[in-house]
Amino acid sequence: MTVKNILYFACSWFSPAETEFMKKGQAALSQNPTVDWDNTFRPLDHQYQNIDVTKHPEKMKEPEWQVGTFRNDLLGIDRADIVCGMFLPQNPDSGMAFEYGYAYANHKPIVSVIPDDVVTPEINLMLIPSVTHYVYLSDLATFNFNNLEFDLFPATAY
Repeated sequence: MTVKNILYFACSWFSPAETEFMKKGQAALSQNPTVDWDNTFRPLDHQYQNIDVTKHPEKMKEPEWQVGTFRNDLLGIDRADIVCGMFLPQNPDSGMAFEYGYAYANHKPIVSVIPDDVVTPEINLMLIPSVTHYVYLSDLATFNFNNLEFDLFPATAY
């Protein structure tokens, strides 16, 4: 029997390129036999008061929505087995960096998904060793989340 892991799906969705990368990651993870996709926490599906900020971006400026969404996301990380982030090295997201830091501080493994065309990226010094394993998007649907081991990714620190 294959164990299915509950993930916290970290991603940026503020540009067309980020949204496209997010959707590709979602499609791959939903096919992965070691992922419990139905119970994976996807922040855009758990926004405070079910407000869709892609349709109501003005809500992002409201302190109540900010705090509620922040707290829900932390609960999502707390409940997850693994944090899986869709990471674009050329455009790092400070929110995802926080999620990685929170996960690391709480002893959660972190899998960082990068585009297939990234060979030796420049990545922030604090992010390189905090990630348990980097995986290419094309390998995501078959990546074994049950067999995680630390793998130092060949990146250039900045």
